[in-house]
Amino acid sequence: MAPYTPPEQTSPDERAARMRAMIPQIQTPRLTLRAPKLDDLPTLTAFYRTERSHLVGGPLDARAASRVMAGTIGQWALRGYGMWYIAGRATDEVLGWTGILFAPGWAEPELGWTVFPEAEGKGLAFEAALAARDYAAAHLGIHRPISYIEPVNTRSIALAERLGAVRESTGALLGKPCLIYRHPALDDDGSVEAYA
Repeated sequence: MAPYTPPEQTSPDERAARMRAMIPQIQTPRLTLRAPKLDDLPTLTAFYRTERSHLVGGPLDARAASRVMAGTIGQWALRGYGMWYIAGRATDEVLGWTGILFAPGWAEPELGWTVFPEAEGKGLAFEAALAARDYAAAHLGIHRPISYIEPVNTRSIALAERLGAVRESTGALLGKPCLIYRHPALDDDGSVEAYA
């Protein structure tokens, strides 16, 4: 038996950078979809302290917001896909998140998105969600994801419809009623299937 050789010593920052590098990065004309980083936590915490966050499990205190960030990374580690943080290409400032989730008890993977209030009304959520959906079709074999949307979330309903999704049914998510939107079938290149 070979003697034990300890791993090379690296700093926590170096290990964190290696972990983030395992999450693919997507560039769009105005955005970068990327892994979360610790510098994003104050912005995430500030968002989760607002009443606006009630549509995504908030309001939350700083500790709970930190767990949300850890869960985002954990989804990638457990499933091989998850949510990206949406960042401005020019600034790298976090503006929200988008990606594919598949939590226990869900029927199938969901395409989800959230943008912070300062990023609304600029087409950024559409640009980010479209890139995430295209990636899911091309690299994950998820060609017709669903989106769970609370009936009061008119902005997300409008975005789902702009993305070509149609209301398929109603259901419940985390004990709350929701609408289930089905996205159009996509080929591996992200284009709508001709006979879907």
